[in-house]
Amino acid sequence: MLRLLKIRFILLAVISMTVTLTVAFTAVNITLRVRLAEKTDSIIEFLYENDGSFPIIPRDEQSALFHDEIPFQTRYISAVLTDNEINGADYSHIAINKIQDITVQIKEIARCGKDKGYYGDYRFGCFEYNGGLMVIAVDCKQDLNILHTLLTITLVTIISCIIAVLIILIVVSGRIIKPFEENRQKQRRFITDAGHELKTPIAVIQSNAEVMEMIDGGSKWIDNIKAQTARMSTLVKGLIELSKMDEQVISEKEKQRIILTEIVSNSIEAFSASAQTKNIELETHIQPNVAVMGDLEDIVRLVGILLDNAIKYTDDRKKIEVKLTQKSKKAVLTVSNTCKGLDKDSVKKFFDRFYRSDSSRNSDTGGYGIGLSMAQMIVQNHKGKLSVVYTEDERIVFTIQFAMH
Repeated sequence: MLRLLKIRFILLAVISMTVTLTVAFTAVNITLRVRLAEKTDSIIEFLYENDGSFPIIPRDEQSALFHDEIPFQTRYISAVLTDNEINGADYSHIAINKIQDITVQIKEIARCGKDKGYYGDYRFGCFEYNGGLMVIAVDCKQDLNILHTLLTITLVTIISCIIAVLIILIVVSGRIIKPFEENRQKQRRFITDAGHELKTPIAVIQSNAEVMEMIDGGSKWIDNIKAQTARMSTLVKGLIELSKMDEQVISEKEKQRIILTEIVSNSIEAFSASAQTKNIELETHIQPNVAVMGDLEDIVRLVGILLDNAIKYTDDRKKIEVKLTQKSKKAVLTVSNTCKGLDKDSVKKFFDRFYRSDSSRNSDTGGYGIGLSMAQMIVQNHKGKLSVVYTEDERIVFTIQFAMH
């Protein structure tokens, strides 16, 4: 349990940090890219308004974006096209060896049908001009390279932070979770000690009731005492078993090959008398030779808990269905029973200790709300999966999956 708690804590912390860093750095990168596009579009608009070239900017009109140095800092080309043929172009602001390539690119930009966008390393704008089309393309290679470098640094930073935090969490997680584990141990110890202490007075009460019955004869009061002490004894026994199981860790060496088909079949046969007494129809579909690795006693107890639960809580339709199949190298055991009027939200709490739904899982059935908790613990100790759903036709369906062997 402690190991599982540590893993969940580490995963939650790493995922939270990863999401936070990813969102933050993504926002930064997108913001910079948008700002670059807006800045370049402003320059393109300025060039278009001045017939494709930078004018001399008066001192009192200069700004952070438009100033005396902007013509020397901007590498661009402006061209006027008619019928997709270049009639005039200014190539003086790019390298001479690029003129042939940029001419082809300008024609492709004109044919794309977009008003603005990126073409390779160029940010372009297309405008109607004297019955033709003016295309202005600004070389953004240097700025884009900076953005790509920033993106690389961002990815490296995120990965480095994740690794660093993961190492730190692995080192300190034991200390962080230690108080919770100590509280769990104290709780288990209290339940175990209290259970053993209660055994003696319960046994004394039972013995005295039996002696009184032998001396004075039976009465409804003595019958009540015997019935309630029997229930209390069952509850105490269940609490002690649940506490011990909470501490149990089954190693691979302790596991043995178990024919699950035989266990399920034998358990159904054992519970068939109880089902017949209550006129419950028990339908079975058991696939032969389904085997798993595990603890025999625990698996027998697990199947018994589910069958006992189904018999206790089936409704007046009195129908239970048990299926054991093999799917994708997994043994799948399904136990379902009819149960009208169950709140779907209560299904999520079935595995909580001492939980009973008011409508169907009350003390009148003899349950204490610890059986399904025990079942879940057995499945977890065997690295399986236990789930429950409440279907549209008002059936409770428990499904267990184990790895096949």
